[in-house]
Amino acid sequence: MTAQLNQRPAAIRVVLPFLFRHWRNQPAGAALVAGSLLGATVADLFMPVFSGHLVDAMASGASDPAARRAAFIAFAGIVALGLISVILRLIGLRAIVPFTLRTMSDVSRDAFMRVQRFSTDWHANSFAGSTVRKITRGMWALDLLNDTILLALLPSLIVLLGSMILLGLHWPSLGLVIGAGAVIYLPMMVVFSTSYIAPAARVSNAWDTRVGGTLADALTCNAVVKSFGSEDREDARLARVIGRWRRRVRRTWMRYNTTALAQLAVLLCLRASVIGGALLLWLAGPCLAGRRHLCAGPATTSSTLICATSASISTTCSVR
Repeated sequence: MTAQLNQRPAAIRVVLPFLFRHWRNQPAGAALVAGSLLGATVADLFMPVFSGHLVDAMASGASDPAARRAAFIAFAGIVALGLISVILRLIGLRAIVPFTLRTMSDVSRDAFMRVQRFSTDWHANSFAGSTVRKITRGMWALDLLNDTILLALLPSLIVLLGSMILLGLHWPSLGLVIGAGAVIYLPMMVVFSTSYIAPAARVSNAWDTRVGGTLADALTCNAVVKSFGSEDREDARLARVIGRWRRRVRRTWMRYNTTALAQLAVLLCLRASVIGGALLLWLAGPCLAGRRHLCAGPATTSSTLICATSASISTTCSVR
């Protein structure tokens, strides 16, 4: 029991340093992927600013030359930012393919080299199918982990920080509301992910390995099974393993659902606080339509990105 408790945070302490060591083998690729995706995210972040200027210009009327000029400048800014975002995101998505494939290839070769050099006793007492399943699942887990960190987690954090700054520059109180919500919400999701989801995910992953090993070893030894007429026994053994696997996976998925429900409830409170704060500021004094749009955009985006960040944290904590 003590050993299991000590292993709970191991997914973060072991997997992430292991992944970053492989990233250091191709620093140019990591920098290209991260830089292009973060640049695309920053371009998206400033889109509501130009949208707010466009709304203000259109609200001033088409007869005003200054308003027409401001509208065209805002429109050009929106198009330029959209083009920059598309180009940078395309570069990042194309660069992450060889980057991830090389990482997966290196990990699989390294795992095979290590397993081959284990002792004969270890190979005699270990199921080959389970070992194969662990190696292949580990390869694809790194693919998911790369996508989670580079495509979801880092951009989400950048948008969250940028939205807080943008709102804080116009309405410091609203920026503080989003910042306080993020400070409360994200640590809560880390605790949920590491202490509630990750232990169940590790057990279900272990039983997933057991199912793969049972199938592979039974089929590999099919000639022996047939020679003893033991097909029914193997069917019953697989049914028992799948039954245990199904119960463990159900527990993991139900924990994901429970966490998602708590997450949505907290996000609803955060979103209501930001929009309610904007209404109070509107009641307290005049507010341009563009500034209201600037408030609603980052507020909704921030709550959505907080949700995406927490989902990325959950995925990162449960991949193992």
